[in-house]
Amino acid sequence: MLAYVPSWATADGVRPGTIDGLIAGRAAEAASEQFEEMLRKEPWNAPIVQEAEAAADELRELCGTNRRDEHVQSSHLFDADVHDLTPLSAVTKATAVGVPRRLVTTVEALAYAMHVGIGESEAEGQITAGQWQEAAARGNESPLLSQLHPGALGDSCPARSHEAALCVSVSRAFQRREPVVVLGDRPEDFALAEVLRQIRGVVTWIPWAEPGLNDMWLFSPRKPVLVTSASLTVEETRQQIEERWHKRSFRSIPPEEEERPFKAVHPDAIDIDHPLMVVLKDSWDQPRSLPVTREPDGTLQASLSLAAEVPNGLDPDRHRWQVTLTAPSHPVPPLLVLGSHAVIATGQNPWETFARAADGGVTYWSHRFDFVPSGASLAGSLASPRLAWPGIKSTLKVAASAQGADVRPSPAAKRAAITERLLGSRTALEDLAASPGWALLRMFMSPAVPGGCPVGSWWKLKSATVLSWEAIAGLDDHGWEPTARREQVDQWTSQGVLRRGLILGCVHCPILEFYPLSEISQSYLCRRCGGTNQLTSDRWRPAAPEPRWFYDLHPAVMELVVNDGDVPLLATRFLRSEPWARQALVCEEFELLVDGNPCVEMDFALATAQGLWLGEAKKNDSLANTHRKRKEEAAKLLQGCALAGAAGLVLATVQEQWAQTTVDAVRDEVLGRREADKPVPKVSLLTGLGTSPKLTPLIL
Repeated sequence: MLAYVPSWATADGVRPGTIDGLIAGRAAEAASEQFEEMLRKEPWNAPIVQEAEAAADELRELCGTNRRDEHVQSSHLFDADVHDLTPLSAVTKATAVGVPRRLVTTVEALAYAMHVGIGESEAEGQITAGQWQEAAARGNESPLLSQLHPGALGDSCPARSHEAALCVSVSRAFQRREPVVVLGDRPEDFALAEVLRQIRGVVTWIPWAEPGLNDMWLFSPRKPVLVTSASLTVEETRQQIEERWHKRSFRSIPPEEEERPFKAVHPDAIDIDHPLMVVLKDSWDQPRSLPVTREPDGTLQASLSLAAEVPNGLDPDRHRWQVTLTAPSHPVPPLLVLGSHAVIATGQNPWETFARAADGGVTYWSHRFDFVPSGASLAGSLASPRLAWPGIKSTLKVAASAQGADVRPSPAAKRAAITERLLGSRTALEDLAASPGWALLRMFMSPAVPGGCPVGSWWKLKSATVLSWEAIAGLDDHGWEPTARREQVDQWTSQGVLRRGLILGCVHCPILEFYPLSEISQSYLCRRCGGTNQLTSDRWRPAAPEPRWFYDLHPAVMELVVNDGDVPLLATRFLRSEPWARQALVCEEFELLVDGNPCVEMDFALATAQGLWLGEAKKNDSLANTHRKRKEEAAKLLQGCALAGAAGLVLATVQEQWAQTTVDAVRDEVLGRREADKPVPKVSLLTGLGTSPKLTPLIL
């Protein structure tokens, strides 16, 4: 929410003589052309400006926007041409027309002008309030603008339309968002509508209270709307929209059978996580080949500096723009803490240009911010940074450090990392958890001979349990063909997940041990007593003319299976199948520490282009056994999200649904944090892992 601060030039345009009056009271030497030129670009410091600032602060508090000081990116909107931004008019291709300025004398006219903009042209005739209302409800579809500009060219566009320039609006949202209607005739209602229009795109401001024929444009079964207001309560908003619904002019079926295509909500209930962007048409989504290196934490570092380029249609001396680079399979969550030091490559100057995480990648300012000598060449004035796309582990560390916390991998994370390295990728590890191969690996943990195993094919030794091919082939899984099973065992053996070897005894001491193939020769040393043995028929088990091959499981993989490591793997596998997280970066279990002490343990994290998500995965349906413990666990998980700057929390379970006691405990903690004005993530419940997974939002 921005307070509008006019310059002295604007104030003098509204009240002619303002600048002359100030200059007249100053010394003669001050009344120079240079002083007047400088003054015109300065903020107008009248009391009404201070009132606007105060009103913006109140509105931000009301709407929950920029509530925390560190999240405020701008405190006011200034109209002086200070060359920091490129006005749309500077890249206009078509004639831009808008509502003539002298006609904007009523709130109804302003409601329509919000859609199409305001122009300097003259207009004849009078526009009735009804015409303004109908045009505002229809937005850009209204023919009124053509009536106001009968002599305009055929390619003329509304002043606020991006089609008039070399620009286009882009939404990074995957789901179609509902249109928004803002009710109320107060300035804060207009400000709310204006902000939402730039964030969400489809917004109608209705400042008049009386229902009319124009309301027919609001209600469509195919486009349900959200109705809100900054000056009205939710109940007052609901009453106004209900009155319009009952008095609408067109009805297809009896009202009692119709579903209401609208919902009255508070402003802070409107989703603003997927803002619109205005980008250059000729330079959007241009592929670039850039050599990169992958750091141990998963961070991508550009090997070369980026070329200083000027997009078609822009002048580097007059225009300013931003460049966003995204890696298709390496999204960067838009966290405020991921500033220049986090997204500039190691050893580079972080002050060359303003860089930050945005839109799933890294955005930097077109021109250099550091020292630029007078008369510098184009290459010397434009930015050409070497960028870094942080890995999820680096992202977590930076985000946590901003809150005074630290991140370290848990023992479970280290086991998962080892298994991932053996298999080759996180995707292969997740696929293993969802395959019949996981049940096969569980056979290595069975305390007794599994059903279907032939005699002598399954051995429980002191150090480990080993299986022969006959035991593996006897696994009761009719959908896993023996040929595919054989290929899988051979692949695991080559990867090190399984080790092939023999069960051998010792002539000197009574012990049987598994010896991997790499340790076997004609003579071998006993692991217990160190005695020398010969590979003869009385040494191997089971007794047979020739030794039988057995397989044992890698210790890290064994611990992962024993500790139900498949549950978080199934959770991230399902989440990455959702459209919004298909390219997500995944981090295994980690701990958050405050002052060196463990605060909370999270089972997984996902970084997407929209934000950071943390998760807790359970085999059962409850966070704990008692009410007190459940509240403590819920509080820890929510606090963990706050420490990491996570936008969402996923509670995942193998069960068909979470226990109601757990849902209630999480809901109470969410509401409590809201009342205490603490950051609260979006909470989603993921159920039915491994069978019929389903993701639903927590209903408050």
